[in-house]
Amino acid sequence: MNEPLLNLDDAARQLGVDTKSLRSYLRKHRPKGAVQKPPQPGGLWHVSTSLLLQLQIAGAPELKITLQAIDESVLASLDWSPWLPFEQAATTAPVAPGVYMLRRTDQPDAAPIYIGAAGERSGKGLRGRLKIYSSGVGATSGIGKHAFDDALKDPQWLRQLAAEAEAGTPSTIQTVARRAIDRLELEVRWVTCIHRKAALLIEDALIKQHHQTVWNVAGVPQQSAD
Repeated sequence: MNEPLLNLDDAARQLGVDTKSLRSYLRKHRPKGAVQKPPQPGGLWHVSTSLLLQLQIAGAPELKITLQAIDESVLASLDWSPWLPFEQAATTAPVAPGVYMLRRTDQPDAAPIYIGAAGERSGKGLRGRLKIYSSGVGATSGIGKHAFDDALKDPQWLRQLAAEAEAGTPSTIQTVARRAIDRLELEVRWVTCIHRKAALLIEDALIKQHHQTVWNVAGVPQQSAD
């Protein structure tokens, strides 16, 4: 981990909680960004700046933290992954809660067209959410719905489906839904979160920030983080 680390006392002071409570939380949940040096019983706990930030904006059930608003500086400090092709992201994204952002591969300098969130999802997190779309199951929600709606406006794409049906080789709904996503040639990046609440808060703030370009309704996530 290359980002700065705070010792336990300094982190607790910035969060406005006592050191003992913060240590107990880190021991129990071991969130990403909690580092024990040395990594063994008795090692001293440290907190990364990104973990500190997420605790400040979303809190934790065991800690009584006065939350701060998510402003432009908070969004600018998020630790995003590199952009990856959609197919690769669907198999390599972490099995952790987080927020993901999609853009067209042929428009790398453009703003995102979709922002979504993933909760714990039975331990599958971001990877589980993206796999729903890559499998074609999510044809009526999230980016799957928007991709399908966009494809249905394309006469050439529809003619291809009709030609396949007339030839006796029709596609299943899941296959067609996945083809609608492939048609957009998307790439994905994500930021992991400590829990579902943090993912939803960051998703909402990012949708508001990019409301002029994303297909989401401004300020209203189009899916629930699960």
